[in-house]
Amino acid sequence: MNPFARTAAALFLVNGPKSNSPLDAEKICSALIQTLLEDASRNLEARAWQNAVQTVPYQVGRMKLTQTLNCTMPLGGLPDKLASMCTSKGQRPTLAKSIGSYLKQFGKPTAFNCLILDQSDTAEIHLSLTCLDVTEDRNPEKFIIASTQVSAKLKLSNQQTQAAITEAFGSFQATSDQPFYLRTELIQMPTKSSSMEDIRTRCSGRT
Repeated sequence: MNPFARTAAALFLVNGPKSNSPLDAEKICSALIQTLLEDASRNLEARAWQNAVQTVPYQVGRMKLTQTLNCTMPLGGLPDKLASMCTSKGQRPTLAKSIGSYLKQFGKPTAFNCLILDQSDTAEIHLSLTCLDVTEDRNPEKFIIASTQVSAKLKLSNQQTQAAITEAFGSFQATSDQPFYLRTELIQMPTKSSSMEDIRTRCSGRT
């Protein structure tokens, strides 16, 4: 990495079934994008993203995890590593693959913010914000990755929560055709042994 150059990147990802009208997750995402675009000088700062996400009402089970990882890998593997850190164990490999493809555009990302709004269950939204900062060790294949992840749920089955979400975000439309936005769809596919999810990815904008 060049010590005199830093590449910061960010991505918004909405995951959920195909719908004729925008999902609540899409509306919330659109509102947060608009909020962050209001101050172009700070729209890649982790703190700005964390503050924006905190404005979403009626979050439950909110958790914040901060950790620092020491990783050894070829430089070309860094985008995939960062992508995997943005998806939880319960999320699917295809999401990480989509995020990794996006990150590879930037070659050597040294900072990355990723917001995932998962409404694959129409009764709730899983919100996950990951902010990553990467520094290179003396060895060009060793990296120190500082990660801050905030996660929460929105229980749309709760009438009070649904009403608040509709009031705050009901006027927003889904974001489309933007390079910083991805939309993925989950389709239930039964198998002989169990029910598993197959994921079809549809991207709005470039990947």
